[in-house]
Amino acid sequence: MTLVFFSDIPWGSLHQRPQHLAARLALQARVLWVEPATLGSRILVLPREQVPGVFRMTLPAFPLNARSRWIRRLALTASRVSLFRLALAFLQRGLLRRGFRRVNAHGEETVCLVENFLFMHLTRTLQARIVVFDYIDDVFGFRAFPDFVRQEWLSTVRRADHVTVTSPTLRRRVMDVHPRDVRLIPNGVEFERFAHPPHERRPADLPGEGLTIIGYTGSVYPWLDFGLLEHAVESLPEYRFVFVGHIHPDVTDDMRRLGRYRNFSYLGTKPYAQVPDYVRSFAAGLIPFRRTLLTEGVNPVKLYEYSAAGVPTVVTDFSDDTRAFSDLVLIARTQDEFVQHIRTAVSRRSDRSFAARLSAFARENDWESRAREFSALLQLTDRTP
Repeated sequence: MTLVFFSDIPWGSLHQRPQHLAARLALQARVLWVEPATLGSRILVLPREQVPGVFRMTLPAFPLNARSRWIRRLALTASRVSLFRLALAFLQRGLLRRGFRRVNAHGEETVCLVENFLFMHLTRTLQARIVVFDYIDDVFGFRAFPDFVRQEWLSTVRRADHVTVTSPTLRRRVMDVHPRDVRLIPNGVEFERFAHPPHERRPADLPGEGLTIIGYTGSVYPWLDFGLLEHAVESLPEYRFVFVGHIHPDVTDDMRRLGRYRNFSYLGTKPYAQVPDYVRSFAAGLIPFRRTLLTEGVNPVKLYEYSAAGVPTVVTDFSDDTRAFSDLVLIARTQDEFVQHIRTAVSRRSDRSFAARLSAFARENDWESRAREFSALLQLTDRTP
């Protein structure tokens, strides 16, 4: 069996749902990971194994979500020309056929897991037996796209054998435009990695021993509420705020303002393997999102990671979906409430009964269980040597 995994993100980017699923499904099928070519990521025209059973290749694509505004504008302009889209699709099909033959040399049965719906047309080239569309973020919450993008999304929703989503809000949005069965499969966590790191050590670049650290891990992007964060940092000088993650160019000035405070530290991007050591050093974890079309449909991976590490979490009221976790997280609706909740979270860090509840929640949401759900939808079976 060959599973073709059409990803939105490069294999080497922030390690999250796509990579976790692909690596686990590779135990049951040979996985061809197909990603769009992006600046800063190595182009692989022919597949190359990344981890056991996962072979990565890249295809040219319009960089509609590029971080550079100029590249986005050029891509948007070019993508509106139907002749360019046809030429790109023709090139994608040719390159995919060649890469697919390298991985599926014996003509095995093929199934597809699609997260990048602009690659959906390629499933017909592969004559896939089953196609699952995994809708993990509201793509239309990132920015405005040409009309053809929404048409491609609608076509994917209609044509997929199964549609999965990460949150109840995304499920409603899919069913509002095309009533059909939509399965909710939230995000998850590598429980043991965050609960019991094999070689736990305190990262050397963390602020000094004995300080109470309030932390955030993940993308430092425009959907963070920087005004709220500045208020919290200023109001809680006794705590040290630490951010770990990749900064989007559009928030450089916001981060510079936070950096003026002596109790704020930005530690840069860290390899996924090191993230648990940072998280386990937190007295409280933050999810300080603004409420937007995008964040209303988000099911944050970091909530599961913080919980596995026993770290109490303070979230903003960025989505109605957060209320399902109200017995586990502190939901702030005002700036002052956010500050007070941080103090409460710090006091909960040493509460063993609360830590046990967080641990039980995280254990139930391990990536292994998520992979089993996808395995069933794709009708995968254990690989034989």
